[in-house]
Amino acid sequence: MTRGTLVLVLLSGLALVAAGIIASPSFARFTELDAAAGNIFTTRQLIAPTNLTANARGHDVSLAWNAGQNGNGYAVFGVSNGISSDCSGVTYSPIVTTTTTIYTDTNRYSPQGTFFCYQVKTIYNTWSSIANNPTAAAQIGFVANWIRMNNGGTAGQLDPNDQIVITFNQPVDTTTGPTSGNTVCTETSGTILLASTAISGSCHLTETVTLGKISGGAISTNARFNATYTWGNANQTITVTIGNRIEGASNPSISSATWTFTPTTDSAKLKSATGAFHVCDTNAGGGNCLPTTTTTP
Repeated sequence: MTRGTLVLVLLSGLALVAAGIIASPSFARFTELDAAAGNIFTTRQLIAPTNLTANARGHDVSLAWNAGQNGNGYAVFGVSNGISSDCSGVTYSPIVTTTTTIYTDTNRYSPQGTFFCYQVKTIYNTWSSIANNPTAAAQIGFVANWIRMNNGGTAGQLDPNDQIVITFNQPVDTTTGPTSGNTVCTETSGTILLASTAISGSCHLTETVTLGKISGGAISTNARFNATYTWGNANQTITVTIGNRIEGASNPSISSATWTFTPTTDSAKLKSATGAFHVCDTNAGGGNCLPTTTTTP
């Protein structure tokens, strides 16, 4: 090849590059910088799933999400997060891969009342989506996780039309909850008994309750009330509405304080709709099964 011919070839090559006919290869980003087996490359752009939900069901956690794009499956990750539902900054570990947009994490319930964080990624062979991978936290086990007392009568007293609202982290088998005729009573040691099986007489701490007890503040008077019990929120929330007083000289005054709800310890009562597990009734194990409130009737 003469020098003139070589110059011509080089100029022709530069022209082809400028025209975009010959270009350096480009590759889509995926996740880690690991090389695929056999140096296989792909131009797929993996789009993350969306709207991940995680809900306790019995002693399991039910996961669901909207489909991602351009993958051939999903990778589910998780990590225990103590009593915090904030999943930012946690380090996830692999749980499973699946080709569906639902997954049940079985036997994920201990310690009850703690949170477990989940993340889902779109995957294609050894690659996975990088950005916007959704996360969700579930409070595991079967627990009461929220309580509020609403005033419906005289402020600072427990009296007719006051309400006590308790929410659980999953649906309850309502046949194992309070029944018509169960009463609400106050004991001067600072305890409100919810859904007592006693229908008359003074309030005693030893009474059997089908819902639980609230304690933590001062109560002026021993009294007993009729009550109604209404389930809502897909049987995850129960509203206790105080009725007429049937025992006691007056409506008790209730002090401002931090009030703690302790569910019934009767293992035949307050069972989950899935699996028929009794509600967690103690904070033993490091979880939070006893919700608190500073509201008063």
